Amino acid sequence: MHPILPPSPPVSRMPERDANKRNVVLRDYHGLALAGFYQYGTVTWQAFFRWLSLLFDTTQSWIIVAGDRFHAQQYFPTDALVVPGCYTLLDSDWSPIHIKLTPAHARRLHPQSTRTKVIDNINRFRSGKDKQCPMSAQELCWCGLQAAHMDSWTHPKEWKCKAQAHASPTEEDAAADRSAGSGPSASAAAQGNVLPNMLLLREDLHRAWGEYEFGVDPDDGYRITAFVAGHDSIAGRVLRLDHIVDPTTRPLDQLLRDHFLQGLLKHVKGSGERHWDFRSGALDLSDDALWGTEQGKERLEVELEHRLSDHRVKQQQLSCSAESRAASGLT
Repeated sequence: MHPILPPSPPVSRMPERDANKRNVVLRDYHGLALAGFYQYGTVTWQAFFRWLSLLFDTTQSWIIVAGDRFHAQQYFPTDALVVPGCYTLLDSDWSPIHIKLTPAHARRLHPQSTRTKVIDNINRFRSGKDKQCPMSAQELCWCGLQAAHMDSWTHPKEWKCKAQAHASPTEEDAAADRSAGSGPSASAAAQGNVLPNMLLLREDLHRAWGEYEFGVDPDDGYRITAFVAGHDSIAGRVLRLDHIVDPTTRPLDQLLRDHFLQGLLKHVKGSGERHWDFRSGALDLSDDALWGTEQGKERLEVELEHRLSDHRVKQQQLSCSAESRAASGLT
C-alpha cells in the first residue's frame, strides 16, 4: 500500500501568451507575427505606424495592407481607427519583405508589492484630488491606493541615469528638505521612490501597470492606452496632471514615455513576450528549460533583488545612521 503524500507546493511556470488578448494582428507575407494589440476603439493608424517605427529594426520602406497582395487595401498613417482584424506587411512595391524586429526586450519590473509605504510622502506634496485613482477616475480612501513606479528601482543604474538627467533640487535644497522633515530621503531616491517616478493606482491597476498591460502616452495628449484585453474601464481616458502645480512633483514625461515603450516591447512586438507569475512564491530552479534561458536568468536576478530589497534598504539605513553618528562625534 502506497503512502498518501501531500500535494507538491505550486511552482511558478511561464505560460504561453493568451492569443485572445489580441484582436489586431500584423503578419509578414509568410504569416509570421510582427505585431499586434487589443483594439478598444482608441488606436489610430497614425499611432500604430508610430509604434511600428519603434519596433522595426530596418531602414526599408514598407506598407500595410488587408487581404492578399493582388487584391488588397492599403492603409496609411491617418487619424482613422484601426479596425480589428489581420493585416499584412509588404514592401513599398507590394512584394514580400523581410523585417527584423528590434532586439530590445521589455525591462523587467519588480513584482507587485505593497511593502513600499510612500503614501505619506505623496500626501505632503499633492492635493486632496490625488485620492482619486488617475487612471480610473475613481475616488478611494488612501488605503485603497498604491504607489506604482514608472521605472523600476530594481534597475538602479538605469534609474540613476534618469534621475541625474532630471535632477531638479540642489544638494543644499535636498538637505534642507530632509532637515525640515520633507522631501525624499537618500535611500528613497536611490530606489526611485520619488514623486516624479510614481503614480497612485488602484491595487488591480497597480499589478497591470507593473506588467505593462497599459501605459500613458505623453505624445498623444497623455492618453491611456491598453495593449491587452480586460481594461475597458480605463482605455482611452486621459491622465490629468494640470492640478499638479509643482514641476518637481509632477510625473516625468520621459519616464511615462519609457514605460509606454516597455508595453510596446512586451505586448505589441512580435507575438508578445511570455508572462511571468510568481504569486505562489515558489521557484523551481531545477527547471533548466525555464531558468537556463537568458530571459530566465534575467528574471531570476530581478526576483532575488526584489526579495532581498528590504534587507538592502535596512543595511543602507544602518550605514547612513552610523556615518551620521561618526560625523557628530557620537559612538
